[in-house]
Amino acid sequence: MRRRSRREPPPGAAKVREAREARKAPERARSRLRAGSARLRPLLAPLLTGRSLVLLLAITLYAVGAPVTATVYAVPAGLAMAAVLLQCGALVLALWRPRAAVATALAGVVAVALAADPRLGPWPWTVTALLTFGALLLVLGVVRRWRVAVWAWALSLLLTIVPVVVVDVVATGPTPDWVEGAWNDLVVYGSNSALLLVVGGVVGARRRVREELARSRRDTELEQARRVVVEERNRIARELHDVVAHSMSVIGVQATTARYRLPGLSPEVEAEFDDIAAQSRTALAEMRTLLGVLRSSADGGELAPQAGLDGLEDLGEGARRAGSVVHLRVDEPLRRNPLPSSVGIVVHRIVQEGLSNVVRHATGALVQVDVLRAAPGIVVEVRNGPAPEGFAPAADPGGHGLVGVRERAALLGGTVSAGPTPDGGFVLRAVLPWEG
Repeated sequence: MRRRSRREPPPGAAKVREAREARKAPERARSRLRAGSARLRPLLAPLLTGRSLVLLLAITLYAVGAPVTATVYAVPAGLAMAAVLLQCGALVLALWRPRAAVATALAGVVAVALAADPRLGPWPWTVTALLTFGALLLVLGVVRRWRVAVWAWALSLLLTIVPVVVVDVVATGPTPDWVEGAWNDLVVYGSNSALLLVVGGVVGARRRVREELARSRRDTELEQARRVVVEERNRIARELHDVVAHSMSVIGVQATTARYRLPGLSPEVEAEFDDIAAQSRTALAEMRTLLGVLRSSADGGELAPQAGLDGLEDLGEGARRAGSVVHLRVDEPLRRNPLPSSVGIVVHRIVQEGLSNVVRHATGALVQVDVLRAAPGIVVEVRNGPAPEGFAPAADPGGHGLVGVRERAALLGGTVSAGPTPDGGFVLRAVLPWEG
């Protein structure tokens, strides 16, 4: 059997491989650079914060400014170091105490101006002082509001213009040669520092807008999370109401009708069934109340004791103080026999919502509030006449309170209706079942 010979690579294959490797080399280099920067980023992050950058800038300006001030302007070395330290230290101080930082920096500028020879260079704003105070204006514009930086800029100009004006205008005798250079120096300082002031203000405004957007985004996320919780609570409440409430209602109905469905029961058994029916009705009412708390707890549900019929007079008094004429009528049997807390809370909330609507949309109108014992249970009605002439109703149409009232009444198996009356008023009416 003839052995297959190994194929030789075609001519130029090595060069093709080399060219392919050469094309991949830049991408490999970029990948290594990205990997290296990813490893360095956690190490450099603490050094790249705003405060660290300001501190680094202050150290750099001091390292350059102190020797330049001492050598170029013939300022004593000790005084130059102290004055430049005041100017550069003000950069760091501006992060916490902006006004104190401006005063400190100006003290350093004035000290150098008084000790320097104006014939040796720009005066009264030396090159190092211009750079340092310009950096201060930049920092103030970024970390503070515009008015702080503008106030510092105007004060610095005023403080250095006054001595030049005194020498140039007020003083008698020939004007020194350096005065013209001082005016030029003030123009240079004013224009350059104003530019830095604008840059700092724009950067600071942009930073504050970003922070506000980030804050709004966080608030939106929190609100969305809260809504998810509320929706989940509502879902649980609906499921409990549909399942447990139905079962409890069936138990109550069976216990109530047992004496009719099962003839021949002894009085003791009938009493037992009556007790079961009463207990089931009480448990059902309390469970519906707890479901209402479950649905509203995420919205800051009240933890204090809830008001009932005994709080209706206070509601009426509040509407009277707002300018309405309120007449309140509560059936005497309802006053003598306390309502269950679950029913009393709903009655109170219905009256509260009705009077709130009157205050918002018809302040000054005549209001009749009735809480009556009727055949279906309890009838709650808040009826108001038309609003007085010249009264401007609230622009907000509302409606959220009525939704809450309907939900509370529905938890008890009641109904709520609301709408205008023929005379231009409004009526809110609720019918709540109660067998007391």
